Amino acid sequence: MNKQSTFFRLLKYMRRYKLLYVCLIITMVVGTFLELFTAWFLSFITNAAVKGEVEAWPSLILLAVGMLFFIALNTYADTYFKQKASLKVRNDIRLDTLDHALRLPQSYYDKNHSGELLARFTSDNQAVGEASGNTIMGLIRNPLLALCAFIYLLNINWPLALISISIGPLMILVGKLFGEAMRKKSIILQESVGSATSFLQDVLGASVLYKIFGLEKKISKQYQQYSAKISEIERSQGKIQGSASATSGSIATLSFMIAILVAGFFVAKGNLEVGAMIAFIQLMNYLVQPFSQLPGLWSSMQQALAGAERIFQIIDAPKEYEELPDQGRAKFFGRLTVSSVGFSYTNSEEDMILSNVHFDVKAGQTIAIVGASGGGKSTLFKLLLGLYSPTNGLIEIDGRSQQSMGLREYRDYFSLVPQETILFTGTIRDNILDGNMAADEASVIAAAKKANAYDFIMKLSEGFDTEIGERGSRLSGGQKQRIAIARAILRDAPILLLDEATAALDNESEKIVQDALAKLMVGRTTLVIAHRLTTVQNADLIVVMENGNLVEQGTHNELILAGGRYHSLYYAQLEEKEGTESILMEI
Repeated sequence: MNKQSTFFRLLKYMRRYKLLYVCLIITMVVGTFLELFTAWFLSFITNAAVKGEVEAWPSLILLAVGMLFFIALNTYADTYFKQKASLKVRNDIRLDTLDHALRLPQSYYDKNHSGELLARFTSDNQAVGEASGNTIMGLIRNPLLALCAFIYLLNINWPLALISISIGPLMILVGKLFGEAMRKKSIILQESVGSATSFLQDVLGASVLYKIFGLEKKISKQYQQYSAKISEIERSQGKIQGSASATSGSIATLSFMIAILVAGFFVAKGNLEVGAMIAFIQLMNYLVQPFSQLPGLWSSMQQALAGAERIFQIIDAPKEYEELPDQGRAKFFGRLTVSSVGFSYTNSEEDMILSNVHFDVKAGQTIAIVGASGGGKSTLFKLLLGLYSPTNGLIEIDGRSQQSMGLREYRDYFSLVPQETILFTGTIRDNILDGNMAADEASVIAAAKKANAYDFIMKLSEGFDTEIGERGSRLSGGQKQRIAIARAILRDAPILLLDEATAALDNESEKIVQDALAKLMVGRTTLVIAHRLTTVQNADLIVVMENGNLVEQGTHNELILAGGRYHSLYYAQLEEKEGTESILMEI
């Protein structure tokens, strides 16, 4: 994406608020007129003073008061409209970015750190908003003011005007040369800030870990490296900005000095009034200042375009849905069929993570997926949930594939209780209602009771209105998992996926959660990833995965009699459990 197309895309957002920018143009024109009027007023009052026209002073005072009032009023309106335009454009882009981010496929999130994405919602968005208000109006206002000042200068003395305007092309050249360099540095800086934000997000979300493991010094040193890189880029930017300011300032000062010397010479010869010279000095400020500000404004615009480019990279990424979907739930389910499914993240036959996985699930059955770590169980769940599409083979529900029914309709068949509980900042009620946002209070309470969560919720000071903190930090692991189960109960989807939902819990919490899961599974088709094979002996079908391949499937008794991989895993776990118990008894 080049900077020109980025700029025109930004203009599309600004065009939504044409009336607001019309108001800004009006305040800009009025402000320019008041600036020129100030130059005329200085000329008039100087000539009156030189000629001793004392009787004109009451009128001049009234004129000065009126001028100050209109300048203050126009400045307020101009600032207000700039801020409003900036806020509206920034808000629109922020909302569009989030709407698109919510429709991005899981593969995008697997490749991009959330902290890097967060930087685009914050610092990049802020830069774009600033450009949509102050920066772009400054880029319009300054040339306009310079042009009007030049026309006024022509009326005073055309040779002086030509000397003064000579600064323009030089300033534009300075802005172009240094602006492009600033844009490149800005892109590098914003990428570095994004990396630092990603690192900080990881660190600030893992306070227990770095405190217990004594990682404070290591983290500090790592962040110093991020900070040093950012500082180095900012110093480089400072050098560029300093060079641009020094160059433009020197050109402006030189032009100003030459023009003043010539103007003074004309006054000394009697070819120019003193008042005209005072007006000329003021107009020179209006001519020089806009051109001297242009390089800085251009640099700010380049930085904003770099931020906009990073934001539009999110908006341009391929998405799963054309529109944000509504929450739904399938009402009828008969059969889930997995036929010769294979999967590769690279879509290459040489990098297959799953190969020829096949099984059949009827409504109401419980299917256990077991095997050693790295066998492909979690990847299979991602395929079942529609987070990825199979590289080959088919996953069908009642004879319909994901592609034929649409992704949202397909996902409506599923509910999930993950191993690592995912809760959002908010209240307990909010998180349970995520299962079914249309549910009433009675349904929320019933779901909590069925999940064995109601009693502990009511012991909290705010009950269902208790704030759970970031990622549920104010709740225990078992409590968080029961909230997740209540959410799944309220969703009431036909197919339930359990991803080792009790793996991280202590024995007491595990028993409570297992009881809640048992209630949730009643009458529901359930697929469960399990490491503890003793918990899935009653499953209707056990699928054994190893190195991405389905090596066995059958009931517990069938697989034990077969004496294969399941038999080895099962008895290895029994021996491990007996060994642990004997050690505990000796202690």
